[in-house]
Amino acid sequence: MIQPLEHDHNGQHPSTDGLLDHISASTVKLYLTCPLKFWYKKVLKLSEPVSPSLHLGKAVHAALQHFHRARWRGECHERTTVIEAFTQAFNAPEEPLVYPDIDTRQTNHDKGIKMVEAYLDSEHGQMTELPLGVEVQLEEDLPVLPSPVLGYIDLVRVGNVPVDYKTCASTPNVQLEAFQHEVQLTLYQLLIESATGEKVEGRELVFIVKTKVPKIIVHRLAPASEREKQRVLDIACAAVDGIYHERFHPQPGMHCAWCSYRSQCAKWTGGAR
Repeated sequence: MIQPLEHDHNGQHPSTDGLLDHISASTVKLYLTCPLKFWYKKVLKLSEPVSPSLHLGKAVHAALQHFHRARWRGECHERTTVIEAFTQAFNAPEEPLVYPDIDTRQTNHDKGIKMVEAYLDSEHGQMTELPLGVEVQLEEDLPVLPSPVLGYIDLVRVGNVPVDYKTCASTPNVQLEAFQHEVQLTLYQLLIESATGEKVEGRELVFIVKTKVPKIIVHRLAPASEREKQRVLDIACAAVDGIYHERFHPQPGMHCAWCSYRSQCAKWTGGAR
């Protein structure tokens, strides 16, 4: 069993109890990307400043959530109210932010408004069908996995299609993005199928691209096959097994470039030396 060296302020080893009360796509992705980052974030609960990019993405996400939820409830969803929801989320971040100066923050705010407006003007934003659900929380026991799976789905469209919004800096390679978000989309499909007993007719990624003139790119995928579902369950099992056996080790790679825990990671030796 390999564990990091960190102890809490009382000199006791931090508890991993509760880590597997449920699992989510983000849990699986975080652990498999870097088990040691998982340790810092989920066990030691070290704070991680929110980058301007993530801050912007969360505020745009809040605006789209407000828009579709208001449509779903038959409430006012005019452009001004959606922009107001964006500004409110932008001005009330839940975590500490990292901005080099106030001008950069204002630029980010103005860019976010353009992104929200681009979405509202897009075909996706102009859809006439009402969503089946907005920011849907599902928790289900799935085959093979020892812990229930928890998911928050941005939007569920007609045909039980889960939709996930992504903000990005440049035009994405949608095939690569679909591969990278395979676990998330397939777990969403499995959750919906388990909760409703109905088939899912597709899976959808919606990219809000923060180019000078923002773009909206919709990538609709076919529902996952039985083999693809099993592959994702096997991936999730690998993550659960690593967490259960407390294998928290570094996983060096490109993701280290934007990791907040590099200084702590550099001290890791795999055991007392």
